[in-house]
Amino acid sequence: MPMKRGCTVALITLMWIAVTAPGVFAAPANAELKEALTLDRQEFVAESIAAWQKFIETDPARDLHIYAGVKMCIAYAKTGRFIEAMKSSQNLAEKYPDHFEVQFNLGNMLSAVQQYGKAAAAFKKVVAMRPQEGLGYVGLGLTYFGDGKTEEAVKVLRQARGLFKEQKNISWYQNVRIMIGQMKSFAPYPPDFSNLWLTNNIRSIRDTYEKGVFRQYEDTLNL
Repeated sequence: MPMKRGCTVALITLMWIAVTAPGVFAAPANAELKEALTLDRQEFVAESIAAWQKFIETDPARDLHIYAGVKMCIAYAKTGRFIEAMKSSQNLAEKYPDHFEVQFNLGNMLSAVQQYGKAAAAFKKVVAMRPQEGLGYVGLGLTYFGDGKTEEAVKVLRQARGLFKEQKNISWYQNVRIMIGQMKSFAPYPPDFSNLWLTNNIRSIRDTYEKGVFRQYEDTLNL
């Protein structure tokens, strides 16, 4: 029996919605990207590294390349492969030197291997690109402190504290206020006295970046 005209129009309309509407039946067309996302979302972090690399080798578009590159660095760091994370972050920054996510990732990975001077340079670019993002100032303050520049560190953290207060981000406002006091208390002691404290706080920056700031970038990609 011939399909009635009304049914035909309804079917075409549904097909058009499925193809064009954001997030509706969305699935990555690229097999390598789909594999990497599946492994990542199922928390097979170590296994996802090779999948991200395979996807990058397909020469994806700029935003997807940046996303995959940062995800691969994060996976390297989570599995303790910090040197590889740092080198990958540097390669990504050479290709996209003026991108916020790329510079934040570079600062995170350089600070993870205690290259605090270079990490501070990356975080300076971060705060210049997005001056209302308080987490960038915290990264900059911690790397200044790691580089032995306590006065500069405290000054930058005070800026972060002010931003968090203005934005009513009570949790990070309190965290930064405590950091400032702790930095001052470390002053009479040798630099290595604060190493564990600094390592833990730098890891906190990486975790908060991944779950907050970077998640916002991920959401724009509609993966």
